[in-house]
Amino acid sequence: MKKVGRLTKLTQSDYAFSLFQKCMNIITGILTISLINRYLGTTLKGEYEYILNIVNVLCIILGFGLQASYPYMKRNKMQNQLKSYLDIFFLQAMIYMVIGAAIVILTREAVVAMAVILTVARIANSQMQEIGVVEFIRFRQILQIVSYLIDFLLTLVVYLFIPQNMQILLGVLAIKYVIYIVAYLLRCRYIPKPFQANCKIAGFLFRFGFFAMLTALLSEFNYSIDIIVMKRFLPFSEIGLYSVGSKLAQYIWLIPDAFKEVLFSHTAKDDSINEIKEVMRINIFVTLVMILVMLVFGKFIIYILYGAEYLDSYSITAVIFLGIPSMVIYKLLNPLYMANGRQKTCFFTLLASVLINVMLNFLIIPYYGKMGAAVSTVISYTVCGMFFFIDFTKTYHLRWKDCLWIKKSDFNKLYKKACSMIKKS
Repeated sequence: MKKVGRLTKLTQSDYAFSLFQKCMNIITGILTISLINRYLGTTLKGEYEYILNIVNVLCIILGFGLQASYPYMKRNKMQNQLKSYLDIFFLQAMIYMVIGAAIVILTREAVVAMAVILTVARIANSQMQEIGVVEFIRFRQILQIVSYLIDFLLTLVVYLFIPQNMQILLGVLAIKYVIYIVAYLLRCRYIPKPFQANCKIAGFLFRFGFFAMLTALLSEFNYSIDIIVMKRFLPFSEIGLYSVGSKLAQYIWLIPDAFKEVLFSHTAKDDSINEIKEVMRINIFVTLVMILVMLVFGKFIIYILYGAEYLDSYSITAVIFLGIPSMVIYKLLNPLYMANGRQKTCFFTLLASVLINVMLNFLIIPYYGKMGAAVSTVISYTVCGMFFFIDFTKTYHLRWKDCLWIKKSDFNKLYKKACSMIKKS
């Protein structure tokens, strides 16, 4: 009973549960991607990634950032906020379902149908996630763990029992989004009434969310524009190989995110410069260790996870990993800039990074193929991260070594935090 009590109290800790959630998402996510890669092969995997990137871009554009104002209105104590937002969200979803149905009827393409379903479901899912962050954060964390696990189990069933079929896997992803939406609606205890949506409030949501939509679009382009441009010059098989590096990099980013959330969590106040420096040092150290592991054991890891068919992706993966430290810096500093009202700085830095990425992709990919895309990505990541880092150190009069070079005190502090958390449990 004593052990059960300790476990219960430990899961009640925001620090412990955040780290636990990230670890679970990394494990199940990588296993799911491993099954998908083996199931589809390089060519279909390339087509699969291309479709998902298009869906992600459409989701941001067509979503119009309607959910961006939710935290702001929550702070301003908007009456019946949850119900009003849900009515508007589902009115938007109904309109898109009608338009999507017309597109499917005209094209009569199974892939187009799945893309339409995924786009509408992903928009609604993104909106519900924003509500979850504000209204019930712990429920959202538990739901993410459950949905990742369901995604893995459904993918495993497809891998074991269903012949190679990309549309089936897209359907699995759609099921994951629907689970999120239904679970959030049950948690909200409200059935949306789209025909009662307040048009005046909807207009405010559009105006407020437009800039947030542009910023989110630039962030997405910075991660995915390379795959979209590659489609113009290279076969899907090359995109499939390239996606190995980009996907692994995205999961590596979850590790620094976990450290960031554990250290900041609910205790971060004001600018917390010393806290940011500490988090940055630890994140950079962890990232460099992961890069070293990939450089030394990368071929073995790729072979175990994805099979011999993907071994040619090793060099691409190694290059893409070199850009991770810069993006870690951006991810850590971006909240500080946003909190200080420097949204325009974030926006124009992302814009410059995306333009560099697009320009280099069109210049280099025709000559160097997927390696050209990897190099372009690393350069754009570096420009983005280094601008934030240089501006940060100048603004707060910091030495670069104090932000990047890990100290013995950092390890001691982490150890003490862990011991303190265990004692409290």
